[in-house]
Amino acid sequence: MKKLTCRGQHYNVRVEKFLPHAHLLPYVDVMVTNGGFNGVQIALANGVPMVTAGQTEEKPEICARVQWAGVGVDLKTSTPTPKQIQEAVMKIVNSSQYRQRAENFKTEMSHYDAPTLATKLLEQLASTNLPVFRTFQ
Repeated sequence: MKKLTCRGQHYNVRVEKFLPHAHLLPYVDVMVTNGGFNGVQIALANGVPMVTAGQTEEKPEICARVQWAGVGVDLKTSTPTPKQIQEAVMKIVNSSQYRQRAENFKTEMSHYDAPTLATKLLEQLASTNLPVFRTFQ
């Protein structure tokens, strides 16, 4: 693994090999992400709006949904320019609507016990051997 070095970094910038999302997201205003499922879910669970830029796998669909839901800006590219990122971040920071929509998702997600729900759905699938089209409430 290459050692990452930064020259002239700002006083409040810290470079690490890895930081778990759960430790970082409670302290950020905007997450810039490639639009992967896990990153988007953990950002929403923390009420953090996003700038997304991803065009591989399922990422274009997820990025489009982020923008459609009003929780972020989809840059519609996997290679955004620094200017595109800066403008999207500033758009989110300067508008409370993105944070409010992300906070609404956080509240909604907090009402679900995902592991228990997943267990019930998997048990239903295993016992019936039929697709599960409805979820438990």
